[in-house]
Amino acid sequence: MKFYAIRSGQDPITKKSVGGLILNSWDQAKEYVTGVKGAEYKSFEDEDAAKSFLQGDGSQVTKALEMQPDVLYCYVDGSYNNNIPNYSYGICAVLNEKVVHIQNGQGNNPDAIEMQQIGGELLGAITSLQYAKNNRHPQVVILHDYLGVAHHATGFWKRTNKYSERYFTWMQNFFSSNTDMKVNFVKVKAHTGNNFNEIADGLAKLAIGIKPDAIFYRMVEKHHVSLKDQN
Repeated sequence: MKFYAIRSGQDPITKKSVGGLILNSWDQAKEYVTGVKGAEYKSFEDEDAAKSFLQGDGSQVTKALEMQPDVLYCYVDGSYNNNIPNYSYGICAVLNEKVVHIQNGQGNNPDAIEMQQIGGELLGAITSLQYAKNNRHPQVVILHDYLGVAHHATGFWKRTNKYSERYFTWMQNFFSSNTDMKVNFVKVKAHTGNNFNEIADGLAKLAIGIKPDAIFYRMVEKHHVSLKDQN
């Protein structure tokens, strides 16, 4: 069996940029890369090699996350507190390499609670797009460490939970009613010291009553973020 790793491609249905895919057939993979400008993909004999290709080396990761001027970058993360129990989200929005908005909050959907922190990550993506629309940003990049944020939005993954189905429906409606907004999804590694991802992670924890890691406070200070600004 071959594994087709797609680092950069285009969803054949939604026409949105996608990445981080591993498929088992060329017939399926070619739909995401054929005729797509800038598509990056490669076939492998084993899955571990395919995963390594998607992760790339440090320079490739830096290049993939190089911020473009006047593009809104929204880092989203989720958390879960079993003592409540409930889930939460955190958002760190960056424009021209400056934090312009932070937001966090708890969810209230019973179907999302069973997904734990994943429910928070999906809610964070929805809330990010609402913020981008309300503030008239024509292009937004959602940065996430859970692949389902992108794959449930585009329909690439099968939905087995009512909330993931609701998330898919919301995203599809948003895409179709906001055709003037360009939306991309980029996966980032969790807990690797990425400044803005660590801020989003800490905000999600604060929202649910969990103490953030020390790196959160260092990143908040470094980027002059006021926690009074969180919603």
